[in-house]
Amino acid sequence: MKYIFILSALLIMALQAEANFFLPEMSRDGKTLNSSVLAVSRDTRSFAGLTYDYSDLKEDGGSNTDYDITTPGAFGSFSTSDFSAQLETQFAKSELGVTQSSSDLSSLLLGYRLSNKMTLGLGYLQDEYELGVDAKKVEAGGTLIFDGVVFGGSIAYREVDETNLDGGYFILTAGMGQKEKNDIVEAGVQLMTEGSDDLTRGKRFSIFSNMTKLIGSVEVDGSFKFGFGNYFKDDGNTTDGNNYTSLEFEIEAEFLVSNNFYLTPGLAYDSSNAPGTSEDTSLVKIGNDFGYRRDNLDATLAVDYIFVSEKNDIDYDGLGLGLNIAYLF
Repeated sequence: MKYIFILSALLIMALQAEANFFLPEMSRDGKTLNSSVLAVSRDTRSFAGLTYDYSDLKEDGGSNTDYDITTPGAFGSFSTSDFSAQLETQFAKSELGVTQSSSDLSSLLLGYRLSNKMTLGLGYLQDEYELGVDAKKVEAGGTLIFDGVVFGGSIAYREVDETNLDGGYFILTAGMGQKEKNDIVEAGVQLMTEGSDDLTRGKRFSIFSNMTKLIGSVEVDGSFKFGFGNYFKDDGNTTDGNNYTSLEFEIEAEFLVSNNFYLTPGLAYDSSNAPGTSEDTSLVKIGNDFGYRRDNLDATLAVDYIFVSEKNDIDYDGLGLGLNIAYLF
């Protein structure tokens, strides 16, 4: 199960960057994806792109064990005056020593603009792991503009199907955001109910915020999320307490080198703390994107250093490479 967690964490870091939840993404590259049906419902972009990510991590402590992940994929968005759709799919292949595995991740987010002030959205996400864990999520929500501020809310249900474990939980999200000229800021709260049936996860709560700000010719993007709650829905499942906390943040800045070239250094951090001697995990990614932008084409080559640490267990570190090419219609 821990192998799946590491794989999931690395895949999240390797996938196409996701940003806003309530307001549509406005980064200059024009190809950054939204992270919910709420943002998609107000998006007016149309583009299509391909990605290819590769990570080569090595076990610390003198071992020769390698952890390789290759992740090709495709993504895109289509918009009319009243309708928007966003699609993303990834096909990951991983190899840890002699153990091989694969996983497919896909999502389809749809949005409809009832008027200039009100939108509705519907989405479906699916993760399939060869190791025996499948997950599906259905999401619905809407936004409303009042006095220049976007208010939004959504409800989602995530169902998990494992070999000997079935169940699901609801995700309730509410928040607001505002755009002023070239700046966007948004914040929200999220409640995840405890798992049903065999799913043992407990009730959890989180707060999050995203921002995009243009400072002169430099574009700064940042995100923050803090979660806390119960790891298990039944306190009797552990003798090591039942508290769960998680922290995620990311910041990057795009610097224009010329009319066509840009550099985007960035830092991402993801950690979780849960009961058990080996359930504390942290992931750090430090890197730089080398970008080329001309007419309607935007291409990015990412070079990253990735470090994965687990309490009382083996650490991994190494390099990651990513290619992202999109055409804006």
